[in-house]
Amino acid sequence: MSDSPWLALRQAQEAMADSRPEDAHRLIAPHVAAGYRRAIRLAREVVRAYVARATKALDHADPGAAWADLAAAEALNRDDGAVAGLRQTLVRLGLVQARAALEAGNPLDAAAAAGRLRDHGVRSPDLDRLEDAARDWAAAADLADRGEFLRAVAELDRLRPRLPRPDGLDRYRAEVEARHARFREAVGRLYDAAEARRWRGALDAAEEVLVAAPEHREAKTVRGRAWTAVMELDQPAEAARATVTGDYPVATSASGTGHPFTPPAPAAGPGLPKRFLLWVDGVGGYLVCLGNRVTFGQATADGPVDVPLFADVSRLHAEVTRDGEGYVVESGKGVTVNGRGSARCGLAPGDRVTLGATCQFLFHRPVAVSSTARLELTSGHRLPVAVDGVLLMANELLLGPGPAAHVPVPGLPAHVLLYRSKDGLGVRVPGGPFRVDDRVCHDRAALPLPAVVTADAVTFAVEPVTGRL
Repeated sequence: MSDSPWLALRQAQEAMADSRPEDAHRLIAPHVAAGYRRAIRLAREVVRAYVARATKALDHADPGAAWADLAAAEALNRDDGAVAGLRQTLVRLGLVQARAALEAGNPLDAAAAAGRLRDHGVRSPDLDRLEDAARDWAAAADLADRGEFLRAVAELDRLRPRLPRPDGLDRYRAEVEARHARFREAVGRLYDAAEARRWRGALDAAEEVLVAAPEHREAKTVRGRAWTAVMELDQPAEAARATVTGDYPVATSASGTGHPFTPPAPAAGPGLPKRFLLWVDGVGGYLVCLGNRVTFGQATADGPVDVPLFADVSRLHAEVTRDGEGYVVESGKGVTVNGRGSARCGLAPGDRVTLGATCQFLFHRPVAVSSTARLELTSGHRLPVAVDGVLLMANELLLGPGPAAHVPVPGLPAHVLLYRSKDGLGVRVPGGPFRVDDRVCHDRAALPLPAVVTADAVTFAVEPVTGRL
């Protein structure tokens, strides 16, 4: 960039003649800020060029390019009438797209369209209503997936008066009713077969239940037990017995008690996904993130974040990173820690982190010698999958009977350990044999994904997260 206003203006005029308003913008911006009158006059032409190009982009069904030109035009002159008119057009188009997606029965697409408007600084009662409706519809869908069909139907009925054209909602409600009918018949057969130990019948019934309600936890648990029993029937017990050994470092505290501990783990490893779901029978579910960098943002159909949230946050709102020093939260979109705003802040156990205006979670490090952390959502906001918390797993994850565990499991006589190994995930269950799907194991075993681990005092399942939640 030249220091001469005259030369900069001449170069900017040449850029405008070549239909390059962004180059002209770059050249004149410092002189506009300095109040140079000729630069200000030329800025009006640049603004008009941006608006004209954005209009052409809309004619070619490219609203993303139109929004980019609008942002550039607003940087020069937000009060220009043509700029304000372009913004109104783009907002109306975005609202129409979000409303159409909702009325067509695609609440996640509607939430994604609303999120894009939020990212462009749109604030309006119409957008608030659309977001609330999409969020409530997604919540009802989540209830249906968990097998809570009566609650799902009630939520859909409450939503219906808020939609001017509820055709898509009515179709989805009819689908939920049909799934409920299939679910009632299959779940009855599942419980009867499990009680009578007819494991092949239980396995078939569990699959039917999970077709109707894919997140039904009891069906997943019974399916795992049925798999184990059927495999034992199909092969000799000796072939099923396997003990997987491996080295796992154990640090000793001052009191002499052994605790698993290693430095923060690498972001990825062989055989390891970026995330997986942990379902502990009788306790709850957790989203487990294995990366050293975990991103948070709005739940959208194509969202790139690790922890998607149904909340008034940006599509990529914040990230939490783990290193040898601990955990740090960073955001350019607005984050507060214990009520104090900050772009970057280290986290300590018990810290309350707020994303956006209202989405809050508590940060816990329940095992002092472990780098693994637990995030507890306290503001009522949810993820697309009904989990009770998020676990940021370093090298190990402990299930234990008291608060000094990443996942408290009442009644568990000793800690159960999930750990990273050179081949992927491993599990250690002290105190007797346990099963990993169809294998009888002792002390340690490789833990594939998906898998069901069954021990005397605890049963849990792990399954990978593929695509969005």
